[in-house]
Formats: sequence, structure tokens, C-alpha cells
Amino acid sequence: MTIEFVGAITLVVGIIGLFVQPSFIVYAFFASTLLGAAAAFILTSLGGATVQPAHLLLGFLAAKLLADREVREGALRAVTVGSPGFWLLVTVVYSTIAAYAMPRLFQGQTLTFSVRAQAQNYLSPLAPTTSNLTQSLYLIGDCVCFVVVAGFGSTEAGRRCLGRAALMCVILSLLFAGLDLVTYATGTTELLSFIRNSTYSILSDTESAGFKRIVGSFVEASSFGYWTLGYFAFVTSLWLNGVAVRLTFSLSVLSFFALLFSTSTTAYVGLLGYLLVEFAIIVFSFLFWRVRREMFLFMIAAPFVLAVVIIAICLNDATYAYFSNLMDTFVFKKLSTDSGVERSSWNSQAIRNFLDTYGFGAGNGSVRASSFPIAAIASLGFVGAASYAMFLLSIWFRGRQIEPSVASATQVAARSACLAWLIAATASAGFIDLGLPFFAFAALGCLGPPRKQPLLSSTRAVVSYQ
Repeated sequence: MTIEFVGAITLVVGIIGLFVQPSFIVYAFFASTLLGAAAAFILTSLGGATVQPAHLLLGFLAAKLLADREVREGALRAVTVGSPGFWLLVTVVYSTIAAYAMPRLFQGQTLTFSVRAQAQNYLSPLAPTTSNLTQSLYLIGDCVCFVVVAGFGSTEAGRRCLGRAALMCVILSLLFAGLDLVTYATGTTELLSFIRNSTYSILSDTESAGFKRIVGSFVEASSFGYWTLGYFAFVTSLWLNGVAVRLTFSLSVLSFFALLFSTSTTAYVGLLGYLLVEFAIIVFSFLFWRVRREMFLFMIAAPFVLAVVIIAICLNDATYAYFSNLMDTFVFKKLSTDSGVERSSWNSQAIRNFLDTYGFGAGNGSVRASSFPIAAIASLGFVGAASYAMFLLSIWFRGRQIEPSVASATQVAARSACLAWLIAATASAGFIDLGLPFFAFAALGCLGPPRKQPLLSSTRAVVSYQ
């Protein structure tokens, strides 16, 4: 095992977080989830597997927050029977057992595409691999993240802190995108090398359709587009619900353009899907209830702006040819490219794995796909995929008290971010791990009515961002 420079910094931050206000470690953890291209540790004994700063800080986060009795009580309530946390816990327990048992039970009975990046284009007989261990650890970390964040958010003070930390992620993501563009334009990309030290292939210097593909602090444009999509949904929802409208509208516009210039198919498909869902929800609300001014403006302006942009593009031949080529490259003809054919073969083989294992799944870490639902059924089978689906559905469809406040608007925004990420994952995700930010935002979105007592250790540090 080797400790990287960014890993040493993470360790120092984590240790400091144990002795200061809880808000410090919460902000640090949320910020670290943006370092998708960074490796705190490189585990040479596991074939170069990496431990990211966010996973390292997760341990410090859990140790600090669970030391508070109220957080522990909130964490226990988060996994009560029927709650989202309960279904997530069931999924993780089943997934961990299946990751060990299924590759041995069905060993050699089906062919799978390797999860390891170095061999992902080659079929090999199903067998236990280190990916079964690493992917199981990632999912366990997701569950810990969800439970700890839900416990911390069980009071009003903790909920405010989480809302501010989530908003901080949006701002930091845009700052990293700006640094990516500036360092590329000035030939100083090596300045960001200390946060691009992962063993994964990092595509930070590529261009497409005349644009520098924005990667920010992630390994490639599709990863940047995926995460930025959720942050866009978060601030857009806050703006629609009237929270800090100037700030959230500005961040929404900047995130929108970052998505456009990422030239990521994942971002484009996810953006279209999310906007259509959001538009439908607002129209439905308008027909039956009163809506906020921002919602009404969005409902009226969105189709008008779209029509104006399309007309302007069509009236100019050169612009039309350029955008037509752009859409063909990243959307309409994507499946006919080498990448599209490869990803289609992953999905086809994953479905074959599901059938070859008689619906029990090949085990988490055994299958590579290019769509989250397909990866879920191929890895977890009927049982695991069903419990996972219950967790995801319960994020949006469980009873809540309706309280017109910043806190409730933040919860709605967090669920919007999760919805956007799930749409994008359905289009391109290869594994069942949706990432720590997804589960942190899911925990924020699933919070029940807060307890009236604030967390004594964080009351002074947390203020409303209204």
C-alpha cells in the first residue's frame, strides 16, 4: 500500500475533524466526494485498487458523528422496518452474501465482462475476483454514509448543515470545472496532477466537436457530466422553490452550461430526462394547486426559449450543420460508434448472466453493464434488485409532513438530484454503486420531521443559508 500526497492531507483533515465542531468534518466529507480522480491510498496487494479521499473521510465522519447520542438515535431510526434505510440495509446484506456465494456457486457457468478497467473488453468465465470484495466495500460504505448522514440530519441544526454542505458541492464543482479549463488553456494541467493520481485512465486533455471536454476533478467528461447533472438538479429545484433565488439561479445557469460544454452523452440524456420530468411535475402542480412565481416562469419560459434556440439554429446553415453533427456524434449515432457497440455488448452479456444464473445474479462485482437497472438484476438477481428498487422508490414515495420552509425545499432539491443521477445511471452506469454523493443526498431527501432539540456540539457552527 502506498500513501499519496492527497491521502496524507485527507488524514490530517480527518484527524482535525475529530476534535472540532461536527460541521467541519461534514463539509470536508462533502467536498471530498468531488475528488473522483484522486487516490488517497493505492492498494498494490489488490491489483492497484484505490481508496478515494471520500471513503477515507467517511470513517472519520462516522466516528465523529456517531459519538453523539442524538446522532446514534437518529441513525437507528433511519433503519427502522419499512424505511428507506431498512431497504438499503437489506440490499447491502444480501449483496455482500451474494458477492461471495454466487461467483462460487455458478463458477464457470457463464461468461462475464471483467469489472477491472484493464480487461473490461474481454469475456472470461465467472469466478471470484477482487472486484467482488471492492464493489461490496463500496456498497457497504454507501450504506454507512446514508445512515450516518440521516442520523446527523435528524435535528434542525444538522439538517441546515447538510443543506449548506450540499450547496457547497455545487460551487466547488463549478470551480474545479473552471480550473480544468484554465489550466488546459494555459498548458499548466500538471498543477492538478496531485488530485488526478488515481490508477484509472484519466482523460483530462481531450477535445471533441471543437470543445475541450470538461472533466473538472473527475477522471473523464462522462463522470463530470454525471455528477454535475445532479448538482444542477439540486440548485434548480432550490430556485424553483424560492430559496436564495439569485444565488441558486446563477448556479443553475452555470451548471447548465457546464453540462452542455462537457460534451457528455450521459449528461445530455440525463439533462433531457430530468427537465422533462421537472416540467411535467410543474405543469401538473399548476393544474391542481398554486405554484411559485419561479415555477410559473420556468413553465412558460422553457418551451419559448427552446423554440427560439431551435429556430435560430435552423436559420443559419453553418450553425445548423455544426449542431446537427454535434447531436449525431453524442446522441443519435452514439450506439453505432465503437463505444456504443461495446456498451451494448456489455448490456447483452449482463442479461445473459442473469439468465445463466437462473435469476439469482452473478454477484456484486462480477458483472459490467452500461445501464444501472441491467447491472442490478445481473449482479443481484431478483431478490437483491427488488430490495434495491424498494429503497429507491421509498426515497420519493414515502409519507412526509409538508412544511413550507427552507428545510423542506432542501429535501425536495436533494430528491431531485437523486432523480437526475438515477436517470443518468439508467443510461450509462456500469455497476450498482451509485456513489457516495447519491446516498448522502438521498439521506438528506429522506429525513423525517426534525427533532426540536439542536445538536449541542454544532449549534454555534450551523446557520441557515436563507
